[in-house]
Amino acid sequence: MNNEKMGLFIAELRKTLQMTQKELAAKLGVSDKAVSKWERGQSYPDILLLAPLSIILGVSVTELLDGQRAGQETVKEEESVISVLEYAGKTTKNRIKLAQSILTATYTIMLLLGILVVSIVDVAITGKFTWSLIAISSCAFAWLVGFPALKYGVKGIFISLGATTLMIAPFLFVLDIAVNRLYTDIMPIFTMGSKIALISVLYLWAVYFVLKKSKARKLIVFSIIALLAIPLTFGINLIVASALGQPWFDVWTVLNISTPVMIAVILLAIDYISQRKDLL
Repeated sequence: MNNEKMGLFIAELRKTLQMTQKELAAKLGVSDKAVSKWERGQSYPDILLLAPLSIILGVSVTELLDGQRAGQETVKEEESVISVLEYAGKTTKNRIKLAQSILTATYTIMLLLGILVVSIVDVAITGKFTWSLIAISSCAFAWLVGFPALKYGVKGIFISLGATTLMIAPFLFVLDIAVNRLYTDIMPIFTMGSKIALISVLYLWAVYFVLKKSKARKLIVFSIIALLAIPLTFGINLIVASALGQPWFDVWTVLNISTPVMIAVILLAIDYISQRKDLL
């Protein structure tokens, strides 16, 4: 398979259909930059995209792989290619599912072992559950939040965010009780933590929807995410300063706000330079 030949063929077919790279990318659920790389021979479509891509462009998979229209192609040959692609797709999906199952099992076992170890040590030393409640509640929260994303991949992120939103307040409440049993002079965690958790969860949801809905180039998306961190850092600084009785605006506030701005500017500059190179 010749990458350049295949890329030129894809570009030719796309232009014949009067379709832009962005439109083709939207139909396939990829970025327009990915389509651009295919057409320039710098990469090639994922094996799972070959069948839908061939349908969109109105050619057979064999013709797509060859980078040219076939003179006389038998139906058997095409069916054979499609069968191989389907088999490869199923095999890839099964491997991903197996890896996710192993990862989630390992994650669960490690957290359970952590809970078991701290519980035994705590009871052996103090005769009851004291500081281990902090570790136990933290492990339970980590499992509820992390398990869906590890088990279901991208689809599980929504569930993980939902679990975080629902369980963050109860987790902080339990943590507050456990910590204040040991250290009575410490500021209640729930009072300040719930406020920080609220704006942090809102930020995570904003990031999720930006990544899910935005069709912009990756660097532009990441720059937007960096800029969204400005109200987050400002809010956290304000909450902490108010709780500690300190000035809400100081050099650290300026630094925390300017950092995401600098990151966004750098990402946009890299994206601009990259786009300029592609046009040359």
